[in-house]
Amino acid sequence: MKENTKLNETASIKFGKIDDAYSKFSTDTNKVLDESAGDYIYESFKDLQNKSNKTLEIYLDESCSEEEKEECKTVIKRYFSNDYNDYKEENLKLTIVSLTLLIIGIAFVGLLVLLESLNVPYAISIIMEIIAWVFVWEFVDVFVFSRFTNRIKMRRIKKVLDAEIIFKENFIK
Repeated sequence: MKENTKLNETASIKFGKIDDAYSKFSTDTNKVLDESAGDYIYESFKDLQNKSNKTLEIYLDESCSEEEKEECKTVIKRYFSNDYNDYKEENLKLTIVSLTLLIIGIAFVGLLVLLESLNVPYAISIIMEIIAWVFVWEFVDVFVFSRFTNRIKMRRIKKVLDAEIIFKENFIK
């Protein structure tokens, strides 16, 4: 019988005190994750498997309250949720742009067919064909490659969002 257990994987980050996790521009009422910490967390999840249970361990040299820990968890989740939504929005825009490029490419192909039926000079026909294929290629480039890159980033961000966040104090240096 096949055992249905997932691999457990852990990414770790260390702060001296919990306030080190926040941007120096944060206020007491609006805390934002430090960009360097966000980048480090993002990179830490790079090699973790998609189907594993993920944990983000935050090591602290100084103790803090449970409220501070919960606030930090919320700040981390909000930071990565905003990034995820930004990539999702960008993919929607890229889809619209790429489909527009495809329509323009198809229109140029149609125009090319029309011009060839009117026996226009060969040079004009070649120019129209090049223009048509440039638009079609741009469609492929944007729709397939740019969106694919964003989807990879979104998948990694999703790993962070799905991770359990735990705090460990008195990190051994």
